[in-house]
Amino acid sequence: MRVSTVVRISLRHLISRPFQTFSSISVIALSAALAVILMLLAHGLVGGLTRAVEPFDIVVSAKGSPYQLVLNAVFLQDAPAGNIEWESYAELRDDARVDLAVPLGFGDSYRGFEIVGTTGEILRIRGGLSDSPWLRVKEGRWFERQYEAVLGARAASESGLAIGGRFRTSHGITGYGDEHEEFYEVVGILHDVMGPYDRAVFVNIEDIWAAHERHGENEGGEREVTAVLIRPVSYAGAYSLAASYQRDERRQLVFPAQTAVRLFSMIGRGEEFLSIVVYAVSGFALLVTLLALYWSSAGRKRERALLRVLGASRRDILMIAWLEGTFSILAGAVIGEILGRAGTYAVFKLLHSVTAIYPLAPMTVKELAIPAALSAIGSLCGFAVTAGDRSADIARGA
Repeated sequence: MRVSTVVRISLRHLISRPFQTFSSISVIALSAALAVILMLLAHGLVGGLTRAVEPFDIVVSAKGSPYQLVLNAVFLQDAPAGNIEWESYAELRDDARVDLAVPLGFGDSYRGFEIVGTTGEILRIRGGLSDSPWLRVKEGRWFERQYEAVLGARAASESGLAIGGRFRTSHGITGYGDEHEEFYEVVGILHDVMGPYDRAVFVNIEDIWAAHERHGENEGGEREVTAVLIRPVSYAGAYSLAASYQRDERRQLVFPAQTAVRLFSMIGRGEEFLSIVVYAVSGFALLVTLLALYWSSAGRKRERALLRVLGASRRDILMIAWLEGTFSILAGAVIGEILGRAGTYAVFKLLHSVTAIYPLAPMTVKELAIPAALSAIGSLCGFAVTAGDRSADIARGA
């Protein structure tokens, strides 16, 4: 029997039992999709968190949880733990071990977009290991006068504000606190930085002091900052600076990358646990598919007998049955890859909308190995099942 005929008969057999075929393909597809989503989610989160942390070499803030500091200063996702005096910033700015010190002030927002009080020094921060600036003005200019604001790319697109637009900030990070009296004018919009600071609204930190003084929260005009972003002169200088803060009872020095590594390790442990679940589900899916293949094979005795009468060899019948299972498993694996990618995209989009983190998940060999392994293992097991059933059938003289 020709190969094309064997393939055509196998496909007809699959079409003739749509519910059974659909069930087998669905089980394989769902298990493959789960494995793909798990792997891409863990990999993508690590990539997105790494990108967000890159510009933050060292951060100094009031004593508290380093995780809260990183969430607030790097990811703009938590309330500040407290403030430190302007003199602490000035001390760091003038320290020989510090190449650049940038003050950051948090606590206000506009419709849920975090207000970041700072100075023009933040434009000198580089994006990770590259020499290019982290923040670059796309439209307009950086703030120069009182109550001028520069919008992150996402803050501009989602708020509806444009150059020349005016707005008032709210107390607190939720966007529903009491409004300050002062109006800010938008003078610039930044390029997309692919991170949380796309949701930021940058203003002069002195404007925040003035607004809070009028609001009765900064009596006496005390100048404070929430955190100080530091670029050290060298690695030796960075660790020397860290050592000088170890016994400080009011302030803490944090390496955000190290804190992120601890978060990565927690993600890794979760991934290992879920990987066991995925392997178990994948094995169960293969088992169900192979059982379905076996019972399908057992129910086709009359068809096989008819094929034998029409001149099909025992080898042809074996190949027909094996191809039926292989087609189902291959289709399930391919569909699972597509569903996994689609599901991962949906999860990433949700994460981005909530956290402004851009998870990164480029296509990798490891990802493609999931459907390939399912197809190969399933095909081999399917051959063993069909061969065993045909052997019994042959022994009975079918």
